[in-house]
Amino acid sequence: MKTILVAVDLSPVSSKILKEALVLAEELSAKILLLHVLPPVSSAVPVGSSMEMVSVPLPLAPEEIAGVKKKLDQLAASVASQKVQIETILKEALPVEEIKHQAETTGASLLVVGSHGHGGLYHLFNGSVVTEVLKQASKPVLVVPVKN
Repeated sequence: MKTILVAVDLSPVSSKILKEALVLAEELSAKILLLHVLPPVSSAVPVGSSMEMVSVPLPLAPEEIAGVKKKLDQLAASVASQKVQIETILKEALPVEEIKHQAETTGASLLVVGSHGHGGLYHLFNGSVVTEVLKQASKPVLVVPVKN
């Protein structure tokens, strides 16, 4: 095993997920690719609404993207290890598709993701990146259970 792909959402539990991956990477002499995916901006216009009532979200400004990249780099630095190389990757894409793409193109041997432990009703309306990664991954996936 040479590369571990760690997908994080930059929530407060991201450091726990990364620390678990770091333990594995140290044991296996692997490097870590720390991935954060910014979902693309989209909006729906309700039927019958006038344009004055619709607020369309704008794509993130370059300084906002730079701020997210800084947070990702700070997360990597917070667990810096002399034994493990950590590289950060920030992409704007559909999260599940990008995680799969990065796993394939980087040659990752293992994917590490975290589960927030939301209930079934949450997943019914919002879906779950972890569930979809588990269904679609061609590599082994380690799910780190985390509670807020």
